[in-house]
Amino acid sequence: MKFLRRYGLLAIPLVWLGITLAMIDPGSLELRTDVPRGVSALFYDPTDIGAFVLRGANHSMGRQPGRIKEPPWTEPEELAEQLDAPALPYAAEYYLEYPSPTLMLFGLAFPTRCEMPPAVADCHHYGVAHFKPRTEAESNLWSQFHHAAIIHVALMTAALIGLMVVLRRGYEPGQPAGPIWLAVLPACLYFSLNRFDIVPALATALGFACLARDRRGWSGAFFAFAALVKLYPVIFAPIILRYLGPRRGARWLVGFTIACAICLGYYWATLGWEPLVRPVQVQLARTAANDSWTIYGRLLPEALGTPEYSKVRLGMLAALILLLVLFQPKDLTSVLRRCLIVLSVFVSMATFWSPQWVICFLPLVIPLAARHRWLIWIALILDLANYVQFPIIYLLLWNQIPLGSKGVLLEGLVWTHLAAWCIFAAAMAWRELRPHPPTPMV
Repeated sequence: MKFLRRYGLLAIPLVWLGITLAMIDPGSLELRTDVPRGVSALFYDPTDIGAFVLRGANHSMGRQPGRIKEPPWTEPEELAEQLDAPALPYAAEYYLEYPSPTLMLFGLAFPTRCEMPPAVADCHHYGVAHFKPRTEAESNLWSQFHHAAIIHVALMTAALIGLMVVLRRGYEPGQPAGPIWLAVLPACLYFSLNRFDIVPALATALGFACLARDRRGWSGAFFAFAALVKLYPVIFAPIILRYLGPRRGARWLVGFTIACAICLGYYWATLGWEPLVRPVQVQLARTAANDSWTIYGRLLPEALGTPEYSKVRLGMLAALILLLVLFQPKDLTSVLRRCLIVLSVFVSMATFWSPQWVICFLPLVIPLAARHRWLIWIALILDLANYVQFPIIYLLLWNQIPLGSKGVLLEGLVWTHLAAWCIFAAAMAWRELRPHPPTPMV
């Protein structure tokens, strides 16, 4: 009974995994046709998984990433026409919009080489995700994609359970844990299995746990891995180093540097320099469009969300980090508060909306919610807002809601996200500025 009380919530991701696997159409990546779309789309999204599978399959073939421009949007019907036409040569490079070390994750789904015709290998992932095979050769290929999708969602489920275990144990030994049930709210479950952001979130939590136990080298290595897979954890490094100080921070920095050097050195040696840096350039080259649901055109000038002003945005973020490290954090709680501030500002300033950001907050919000219980309500609202906006509105009701009502509803959800991030940042800043003696995190 004690085990069930402590770890019973771990069964929820397994149940969600079982439902998700039941929603995938056998032999393809699409949703099953014999299950109402209104049910299946609430658990499974083939589109992003199609991107991960396609990147992993290209990696298994030994092809080079580095294509800057995304392939043109491809409907399944267009892909069928390309497959029926004479085969064109492979592109010189395939498109990879994620940091190159993510190929470690995507490659796990392809233990052997996956042979693809050029029409598939260089296709937009939407066409691959929603294509229904017609021939035996296509069935064999999409069956490999299907198995890769199963491996992906299973690995992401394991990562979510791992995160919950770390947070349940708590960062500091002997201290009560925060409300880990926040990790099994609908959006957290949905985006954990259908994306890969749960992996850097787990690495971030392990980094904080090692930091609290004075295993500074391992802490630096875990943060390095998190930043290599998803860039945002690197913004926590200055705060952690300021907390540790020059002497104690040296070991953390050595662990971080060695892990980065090993991983980046491997990909530099095997892929080359340009494939290593181009995915980062793709991220920086994104523009905030009118319908991108960001603060540009709302709170900030729309022009500030263009690639030409990327250095300005990075400078603003760097200025905030510099402000946060003017005074040394007194304890781990203070470190987590400041990391929550900079993460909230970072996602607010992004030039695109990613609903999976809700995952990034878990390693910070859940431990802090043990001290600041009101954080639970903000996290709950943020999770439900993301789940309503995607998948409910975006995937299921997009063509059913009148244009005017849809605009009002979506605009309200956009401001809900912004309000939640602003409350996170403002409240944590107020707590840091308010004079109070250092206290252990609980």
